[in-house]
Amino acid sequence: MSKLFSRLKLVLQFIYTSIGFFPTLISLLFFGLAVLMIYFETRGISNYLKDDLPFFIITHGETANMILSTIASGIFSLIVFSFTMVMLVLNQASSNFSPRVIPGLISSKSNQKVLGLYLGTLIYTLVVMVNVRSEHYDADLPGLAVFLAMCFTILCLAFFVYFIHSISASIQIDNILEGIYNTTLAKLHKEIELDEGAKLPAIFETGNWLDLESRHTGYLQHVDRKSVISLCQQHNVVLEFLQPLGNFVIKGLPFARVTNTLKDKDSFCENLDVLLHYYQEELAEINYLYGFKQITESAVKALSPSVNDPGTAIKAIDYLTDLFIVRMGLTDEKIYHDDEGTLRLRLDEVSFEELMGACLGPLRVYGKEDPVILLRLLNLFQSLCYGVAKHPKYKDILYNEASHILQDANATIKNPGDRGKLNAMAKALNTTDALPRKLALLTP
Repeated sequence: MSKLFSRLKLVLQFIYTSIGFFPTLISLLFFGLAVLMIYFETRGISNYLKDDLPFFIITHGETANMILSTIASGIFSLIVFSFTMVMLVLNQASSNFSPRVIPGLISSKSNQKVLGLYLGTLIYTLVVMVNVRSEHYDADLPGLAVFLAMCFTILCLAFFVYFIHSISASIQIDNILEGIYNTTLAKLHKEIELDEGAKLPAIFETGNWLDLESRHTGYLQHVDRKSVISLCQQHNVVLEFLQPLGNFVIKGLPFARVTNTLKDKDSFCENLDVLLHYYQEELAEINYLYGFKQITESAVKALSPSVNDPGTAIKAIDYLTDLFIVRMGLTDEKIYHDDEGTLRLRLDEVSFEELMGACLGPLRVYGKEDPVILLRLLNLFQSLCYGVAKHPKYKDILYNEASHILQDANATIKNPGDRGKLNAMAKALNTTDALPRKLALLTP
């Protein structure tokens, strides 16, 4: 049952994040509404309302056919235009920012709902159209159903204006960065809530372990933690993954290990394989590391000569500053216990040092000739120095990364005024007393 439940969760997750989820769901609802209205028409609802609401009930066959035909062709044109707009937006986002932001744009629920309204109205209109002048009605025409088709068309026109505004806003890099930041921040807070914050027991250093070989080649993106803990409880073992989530694993090579008390390795590996998910999309709501990665790549793209948008890079650095401060509250080595308090799982995070290097390294390399970017990076460390007081183990990491920035600046920045500003910022960092050693200033 746990296997089926785990697979079902993965399938539902992919369905929910796909671009066709809400359009399909809303289309089915409109189809059901059309069938329901046809049923009411067979019961004579239009004939019943014709005297009380004569302006709403259409009784002329040619007029009804003309209205429905116009609606169908018009909505079809709206659908084609809207999907074309979506493809253009995705292409522009891939070219100007980073291809990895595309999954987040595709999963935009507001645009999916608008497209679903278009498709639903078209399906509703077609169902009503084929039932005009049917011999099953007491009235000559399904007049109320035709009137509802007109109402849905007016609603589509109103939402078309909203769609143009929404799709125009979604391509703005400020909105893209803010969306990635909010998603990453929410995922980080969720991980902190699940983090037990316990120290590693001695078993990981002194215990006897049995390596498990990967049955797949690809990116291990998600682990069903509750089900894996339950599986370890059934076999009475401790499981440790050798690589953080999101890393590339190779079939046939060790990717995890268990305590050597495991009696049935084949059965355990078969059940474990069902609870591991491999896929290519990099969604920040699944792994917060992808949020850091997407923000960094957007900033690097903005620093390229083809884009030349340092303002976007500065905003990305500001978002990274807050995310780094929150990340400090998450332990690098994460362990999980079962309901009885017995250790069952270790699933490490990418270390804070590796994360900072992966994010700040490209920004430092591509922005080392821009004093504004260098000053912003040093300002990032000034903010982190205030947050590191609660997490002193990260002081050496901050010192090393800040030193790298100053070393690059010393080699590339020639203007005396800019060098003076950078030295002033370095002195401000030294006065915080948050670093283990004083930073070396740029040479005169």
